[in-house]
Amino acid sequence: MPDLDFLSESARNYLILDTLLILLAIAAFGYFIFFYFNKYKRYKKDNSNVKDELMLDIAYFSEKGKRQRQEDSFYISPMDEFAQNGVVVLVSDGMGGLKYGDEISKFVVDAIRDMHPVKFDDTDGNMAAIRMISKAIYDKYKLSGGATLAMVHLKEDMMHFYSVGDSNIILVRDGKATILNPKQTYRTVMIKKLANQGKLTREAYYNLRSKALIDFIGNSNTRVYNTYTPLRIFDDDTIIVSSDGLTDALTVNMIPKLITGGARSTAERIKYGIRNRKLEKQDNYTGVVIKVDRSII
Repeated sequence: MPDLDFLSESARNYLILDTLLILLAIAAFGYFIFFYFNKYKRYKKDNSNVKDELMLDIAYFSEKGKRQRQEDSFYISPMDEFAQNGVVVLVSDGMGGLKYGDEISKFVVDAIRDMHPVKFDDTDGNMAAIRMISKAIYDKYKLSGGATLAMVHLKEDMMHFYSVGDSNIILVRDGKATILNPKQTYRTVMIKKLANQGKLTREAYYNLRSKALIDFIGNSNTRVYNTYTPLRIFDDDTIIVSSDGLTDALTVNMIPKLITGGARSTAERIKYGIRNRKLEKQDNYTGVVIKVDRSII
């Protein structure tokens, strides 16, 4: 302690008391920090199983366009089993202009429902099962009809998808919409061919055959597009699984502007957005909207 002889006895006493109080305060603060971090460590240890979990808000829309009948079907697996099995969402669009479109799309949905619970990590097995469904339809209908398939499987914070035909799997993230699955249409083949020849691909969009499917559920040897490594899903993502009636009416750039509030309000806005376009040859349109939120539980 410094020399305090020049101070009066009273001043020295006050200075010593103030110094002791400061030291006591420092000791108390040190004890608090020690106690707090030890308590925090115990909390982390006791709650090691607590983690961020996805919370899904799901809604659907379905309307008949200018077709004679509704040929779209959809399926949502039981939401109360999400923690254990994840959730599977599927849209199947019966091929217009052919017989049995509605019947075949329902066949696809029922067959996937019978697979419940779908194994999240067994992508090869799931792809083989989808091919078997297609072969069963081929054996029964002999190419007199077919359907598309767009299917997602979400579990924890990951997503797999499976796709046949031209239905949509759309991811909206940070205000931008992206169609994840490639289209199995003649247009896709034409674009690739023209690009390889160094020609403009404009012709592919005006060709009358461009929307014709080159593969579908009900073909004898269907090619299934699918993910082998799951995609990471983030807070505030929106996933839309739909028939191509949606993208016939709305461009991809229009879709983020319709994402608002919960899944139900978004589904309603998309439905009315398509309806208000009043296209002369509007196809049937069906979609399932999945909004992702994150919560600590």
